[in-house]
Amino acid sequence: MLTTSERRIMCGALEDDPLVGIIGPADGAVDPAALEATVDDRGGRAVTGGRETVLEAEPSLLVVEGEADLAAVARARATVPTLVVGSISGVETVEPAQATSALESALAGSARVRRLPLLEVDVESRGGDLETATEANEHTELERALFDVTLVTKEPAQISEFGVYSRDELLEAVRADGIVAATPAGSHGYTTALGGPLLSVGVDGVAVTPIAPFVTRTPRWVVPSDDIVLSVERNEADVTLVVDGQDRETLTIGATVRLSSPGGLPVVVPAPNCDSS
Repeated sequence: MLTTSERRIMCGALEDDPLVGIIGPADGAVDPAALEATVDDRGGRAVTGGRETVLEAEPSLLVVEGEADLAAVARARATVPTLVVGSISGVETVEPAQATSALESALAGSARVRRLPLLEVDVESRGGDLETATEANEHTELERALFDVTLVTKEPAQISEFGVYSRDELLEAVRADGIVAATPAGSHGYTTALGGPLLSVGVDGVAVTPIAPFVTRTPRWVVPSDDIVLSVERNEADVTLVVDGQDRETLTIGATVRLSSPGGLPVVVPAPNCDSS
């Protein structure tokens, strides 16, 4: 079901004075001034700058350029309909040359909204000796991933054993350099090089793929996104938790990371008619 803010992007129902947030790298391919002029022509206002500044302004529409900034917006728990600029595997985007016309279409209501599934990342335990790791095992704020969550050994070619659980059922314990859980968008990225399955954005599931498994015929899984646990069963070196390409935690034997679905990031795609499908 579409939220009120998402419906305002469609069917020509955007408010008369829209506030558009523009986020992108300083050396990006899109000219912010051209986007601001488009917003001004539609009787709206634009706010540019860093992610925190733009999101604090509570825009009704976001324009985001590039994978890194899009992942950062998802990590910040933004729920604003977002027009994505630049080529990103697994994500419906517009090319930089079409950014201005795409924004004009969105402001005119000629757009549809799709939700990109997210993963919420809960480090339930970092493992190790509980008597000496009390502080390390204190609960931290949950992360969010737009593309993938990876557990990988810190040292190359140091095989660990990872447990893969779905809805509290152990699917398998895998000896490998690491394990990747990818959203439908993320399944079109790194996991393709690992032989992982490709998922449609419409699939309510996660692709789980080992990295350099000790046994070459190790299975790959597509599991429901509502309750997944990755665990470190044994290790020859510490393991790093990586969320959307960013190192987040150091884990060791006994660590458990629970993944669940918190919903999706609404992405705006120009369309010739008013249709949310």
